Amino acid sequence: TGGIYDLDYWVIPKGTPNKDAALKFIAFASTPDAQAEYARNIAYGPTNNKALAKLDAKVLANLPTAPANSKTALQFDLKFWADQGEELEKRFASWAAQ
Repeated sequence: TGGIYDLDYWVIPKGTPNKDAALKFIAFASTPDAQAEYARNIAYGPTNNKALAKLDAKVLANLPTAPANSKTALQFDLKFWADQGEELEKRFASWAAQ
């Protein structure tokens, strides 16, 4: 079975007064330990591959970034949804209203 995965990003707005704290948070959130703990509580796949080694097979089975699952996964197509999303949303709303 395959799945669809999407990517999220951490950003720090230019001119933020808490830049150092934001950098520390991103550094912490990117560690294998933090990502493994997060994955144990919600099935979001770690982006740090070293986190995968810290997880048991039961947790790995539910993660999109586990090697067995990522082999058949497709990346969410942002361009498609940017180009087609509004029209498809209208069509879906029309269908759902019937």
